[in-house]
Amino acid sequence: MLLEYWYQESIPPELNWVIGILGLVAFVLAVLAMPSVMQMLWGRAQLRTEYKLDANGEERSLIVFLSNPPVRQKFLKRIGVQRVAIQSLEASFRIREAGSGTVLDPIRHARFKSPDDPSDEYFSYRIVLPPTYSVGASLMVAIWDKDNAQAVVPPDRLRPAIALSDGLYHVEIIFLIDGDPLSESRNFKVGHRGDDLLWMESKS
Repeated sequence: MLLEYWYQESIPPELNWVIGILGLVAFVLAVLAMPSVMQMLWGRAQLRTEYKLDANGEERSLIVFLSNPPVRQKFLKRIGVQRVAIQSLEASFRIREAGSGTVLDPIRHARFKSPDDPSDEYFSYRIVLPPTYSVGASLMVAIWDKDNAQAVVPPDRLRPAIALSDGLYHVEIIFLIDGDPLSESRNFKVGHRGDDLLWMESKS
């Protein structure tokens, strides 16, 4: 009641319609600006990672599948919010022994494989990742060399492949998403057989 009395006494009646119009304009502007604000909050690129074992006959490899999932919420899609593509995605990783902490590979540039190219010859060190429900690309951390019966880390443009002896390893992957870093880590196991090459559940 006191606030209502103050309002009536402080503001001349002839200005009430001006305040009403300004309030209506503010409401309309807020409604018009909402899609842009929601786009900034919910439409930003998101990198999703899935750590998988790829098994094809005797071949084994530890893969990280990558995607940039589209917007799923119905309300956001109705007001025009769309997931932004990742224009520049790079990655590097470091491998060390999980027990001793000895670094085996201080830095290795990850090579991406795109499902858009069915051949095994297409690899890139920098890719674009548009929004998609399916896997957009993948990178390989380790493979089983069946000819030499050992696990190896694939080569990059500067370093040759390195062999991994039996044991538990820790890999830290640093993604550069349009220049912004994102770090993830995972343990994996290497044994004397291809079936022993496995991701571990721990992310320590």
